[in-house]
Amino acid sequence: MRKQVTFFLIIMAFLGCDSKVNYEKPENLISKKKMTDLLYDMHLAIGTSNVQNVKYEKNRNYMALVYEKYGIDSVQFAMSNIYYTSNIDEYEEIFEAVQERLKKLQDSLVQEADSLVRAKRAPNLVDKPHDSIPQ
Repeated sequence: MRKQVTFFLIIMAFLGCDSKVNYEKPENLISKKKMTDLLYDMHLAIGTSNVQNVKYEKNRNYMALVYEKYGIDSVQFAMSNIYYTSNIDEYEEIFEAVQERLKKLQDSLVQEADSLVRAKRAPNLVDKPHDSIPQ
């Protein structure tokens, strides 16, 4: 009896791990391209929420501005996000594109910061007086 129960539990565990939930495509599904752009902007909004803006405000929630930019609401995003997460191959493509864009942005910002550091370290020849007449 004990072997039968153990066997039954093992079979149930395997069957439980194999199930995959597929959600129906929502009527107002956000396209993959728009979802990529949206998630990119969401990552930027989340990353900058704790940075002081020009009005000296911190801890702002910029998500409403992202939704407004794309003409959607949080429900439409949530439904589209659920659909894409149930189709992992499509979601992976979206996230790889987002990660690639974020990496390019990071690389360009690091390169810009490095060039500013080098400019500060280099002798500033413009500010030094260059007199053509010997004294």
